[in-house]
Amino acid sequence: MIASGDVAPVSAAGADVIVVGAGMGGLVVAHDLARAGRDVVVVDAAEEVGGLLRRGTLAGVDIDLGAESFATRTDAVAALVADAGLPLELVAPRPQGAWLAVATDDGVRRARLPRRTVLGIPADPEADDVVAIIGADGAARARDERRVPVAADAEPSLYDLVAERLGVRVADRLVDTLCRSVYSRPAAEARLSQLHPGMWREFVARGSLLEAADAIATGQRAGAAVGGIAGGMWRLPTALAEAAASRGAQIRTGVAVHAVRADADALEVETVSGSLSARHVVIATGPAEAARLLAGAGASTRSPAAVRLVAAAIAHPALAAEPVGSGVIVDAALPTAAKALTHITAKWDWARAATPDGIHLVRLSARDAAAGTLATADEVAREVSILTGVEVAAADVVDLVVQEWTDAVVGAAAPDDLPAGIHLAGAAAAGTGLASVIPHARDLAARLDSALAASLPSSSLHTHPVS
Repeated sequence: MIASGDVAPVSAAGADVIVVGAGMGGLVVAHDLARAGRDVVVVDAAEEVGGLLRRGTLAGVDIDLGAESFATRTDAVAALVADAGLPLELVAPRPQGAWLAVATDDGVRRARLPRRTVLGIPADPEADDVVAIIGADGAARARDERRVPVAADAEPSLYDLVAERLGVRVADRLVDTLCRSVYSRPAAEARLSQLHPGMWREFVARGSLLEAADAIATGQRAGAAVGGIAGGMWRLPTALAEAAASRGAQIRTGVAVHAVRADADALEVETVSGSLSARHVVIATGPAEAARLLAGAGASTRSPAAVRLVAAAIAHPALAAEPVGSGVIVDAALPTAAKALTHITAKWDWARAATPDGIHLVRLSARDAAAGTLATADEVAREVSILTGVEVAAADVVDLVVQEWTDAVVGAAAPDDLPAGIHLAGAAAAGTGLASVIPHARDLAARLDSALAASLPSSSLHTHPVS
């Protein structure tokens, strides 16, 4: 059952599991546990399910105002859609790929993202598409990789690792630029082992970033390692919530949680509509909200970062040529308000088919979410002009939507001092992206189901049919 407002009562003994947060992590846990016959209640302060997968409307077209694609390095999304029987069509982006805009002494340089890179680390630094970005000098420095031993327990930042071995051109123009765009944080605040465990394992085994990238890079065009859903990614949590509810999960939106409390006898979730008890509580919110709730439950906390997205409908014939393919990722050294641009109607066939003739949909990610930039047609037109090379005027911007996410980006690692019975799901626990969030949530659901089975006498086990 999905409803807004008051939380439905649970049994005197409480629910098996209460999930706080109806984003993808929380919904996956709820779906798998409900299908196993467990009593699950999901509460979320927002009026709609989905978390960071949010729907907006631009020029009459439903679009994503959160994540608009998912990494295909695992089959997590495809397996979930098939396993849950979700009525969704998985799609690939159109084949032109993305570009990179970097700052040089001669101004803005736009070039296609290289085919054979991993997190911007090139398999062949002297490939033409790599040299087009880092120059011949940068390529020569990278080819002369410095193989300094790195202990697994003393891993440097991704930026330092790449700069030391391959040089600052690769670190600045490729790795840091991609890290800021894809993960919303600089490479100096990330670790290779966190962002791509497979690449880290290859690096440790081979002692070379170039050889590790060569072993992993596929040679596909840039951007090919992602997929989407016809009509938008926002359809995924909507369909999953309906599937979970059909299997017995109680899903309540518009219900704020004041506190999660753990004592010797029970776990309590205090909501705006009253208190609920459960054997287990899963916190599947953004990192700041998770930190607030965990502080009340006696665990350590951490800080989030914000994200600001701006979607615009632009009527300009030159954009039909798709001058930067499916979009452009922006070098941090380039003085722009945007760190990335997605040309939505160039990237997705479903968006192109749904959009009125002559209109192009673009999406900009603000470099500084707190600055309030990209709020006007003038500002959007300026950024699109810089990043695409097409002279767009404010009058060409026919519609504009701004979405701010104040609790979106994970910083430090998840705490390991959680009270008994309290668990974390979602990006705050698994890291960024559905390729990480979904497997983590499914594993957590399986462990909770086993724990519940072990702790309950056979006469009290639920016998809900599995559909």
